[in-house]
Amino acid sequence: MHFVHRVRTIWSWLPAFRAVAESEHLPTAANELGIVPSSLSRTVKQIEDELGIPLFDRTSKALVLNHAGRTLVAAVREAMRIVDDAVGTAVGDDLTGQVGAVANSELGHAILIPAAASLAASHPSLVLTALTATPENIPSMLLRGDADAAVIDRAIPTHPDLRVTELATWNRAAYVRGVPAEGREHRCVSVGTPSEPLDDGWPTDLDRRIAAHAPDERAALELCTRMDVVVVAYEMIVRRSGFASRLTRLDAPAIAPRALYLVQRRAVGRHRRTEALAEAIRLAATSLD
Repeated sequence: MHFVHRVRTIWSWLPAFRAVAESEHLPTAANELGIVPSSLSRTVKQIEDELGIPLFDRTSKALVLNHAGRTLVAAVREAMRIVDDAVGTAVGDDLTGQVGAVANSELGHAILIPAAASLAASHPSLVLTALTATPENIPSMLLRGDADAAVIDRAIPTHPDLRVTELATWNRAAYVRGVPAEGREHRCVSVGTPSEPLDDGWPTDLDRRIAAHAPDERAALELCTRMDVVVVAYEMIVRRSGFASRLTRLDAPAIAPRALYLVQRRAVGRHRRTEALAEAIRLAATSLD
């Protein structure tokens, strides 16, 4: 029964450890928990002393989780989620409360908003918080529990605590406003910034001139309705954007389709809230409406 004593000893310290582990910054974690950094530092030291191993590599400027720390924080996240789900089941509200989903801006509009409507219809006691983030920031949001699911089309994560499944394959195409002119120079709207443009699938062997930059595909589509430019976008996003009647799909150049993926934390046991969320996202991604 030694393991029971050990878990009981560190149990009350685990939320503090998780906060430090996820921020790797004592002042930030202390502010989140509403305590002073020195108290939080003592708690981390108590856990390490009890376990007999360091959980962080300490430098002059930072705390960095080591392998043992990463193993423990992954288990703490999952244990806290299991307890939360069990509490919901015990009091009869396992399909009640908050769930969170995250995507980039255009996939958030095209998938998460319809998913929220679907979830409200099928499970009215569940409330979806739809978040936006860059693909690079999404894995950490899932691991911290800031979101329960994500929709991505690039930067596929390989973290062992995340599960990736294919949702759908969406077609992409080039669009202009009005009637395309023969022989017109390819003046395009690029998503991203001049220093960090996103790969929109434009053929590498076909020249084009960037006439403007937009923060996401929806903004690029709106620019396309106001300027004589070409924009590459998902057909589904065009359809759901409200701009479809003002744009013309070009037959050439051909743009390759892309797969969309659902990303979730790996779970132990059944989590009905996240299952309901995942189903709503799948419906939104595969619906032709």
